Amino acid sequence: MATKASRATARLMVSPSVILLLLWMIVPLGMTIWFSLLRYNLLMPGTESFAGLENYRYFFSDPAFWPAIANTLTLVLGVLAITVGGGILLAILLDQPIFGQGIVRILVIAPFFVMPTVSALVWKNMMMNPVNGLFGWLARTFGMQPIDFFGQMPLFSIIVIVSWEWLPFATLILLTAMQSLDSEQLEAAEMDGARPLARFRHIVLPHLARAITVVILIETIFLLSIFAEILVTTNGGPGTATTNLPFLVYAQSLLQFDVGLGSAGGIFAVILANIVAIFLLRMIGKNIDA
Repeated sequence: MATKASRATARLMVSPSVILLLLWMIVPLGMTIWFSLLRYNLLMPGTESFAGLENYRYFFSDPAFWPAIANTLTLVLGVLAITVGGGILLAILLDQPIFGQGIVRILVIAPFFVMPTVSALVWKNMMMNPVNGLFGWLARTFGMQPIDFFGQMPLFSIIVIVSWEWLPFATLILLTAMQSLDSEQLEAAEMDGARPLARFRHIVLPHLARAITVVILIETIFLLSIFAEILVTTNGGPGTATTNLPFLVYAQSLLQFDVGLGSAGGIFAVILANIVAIFLLRMIGKNIDA
């Protein structure tokens, strides 16, 4: 009886937080679903009417829809490849006893604390600008023609900026995992004649598998909503070259003032993010069980 009473008391104490959290999520989601079923344009007040699934049909038939999906997937996969690969290399390097190890680790992690808008402006004006940027100056120094990164390779430029922001996060997670690796295993493998590449493949990489899965899970959820870097640097262009799904929703809802169409895009983005999250959660669960 005492156990049942304590459980009931615990549930009663937790219930306000649970109810508040549910309202915090369900009310905005419900309003977005309702707006997605309306013809609701801010430029035509008082003309709202029920549209059914018409907004979804318009959203899926938008010429920018499939390029936005392709750009979203390319952005996510490109950043994951750079941050996971670079994170592993930096984690191995920073795990070695070097002079000023603490300062080096702080410098490597520092970009993660820079706001996305600020980092995008820094890369746009100080690094990738063909006239005043560092890369342009280096190109002219060696007698080469400066590259207009945002004009010639805009999506690649966005991937580089976002990778620079997220590489410290991957490095921190993977470095933490590296520090839990038993050094005696590596020493025993070295004494048995295993080459560095073999030690990395058969000892280090399997040990980092769970940490890599966590990095992929967390980064993917955030990378699906990349927006500030695109708005500040390319504004979705040239054309639709850097328009991803969040920027497409922004363009339809805030630039065209079409609340119904933007809400339909928002619902689709939520569904896509949940599908990806469920898949990744199952993947990380199998990895942890293994």
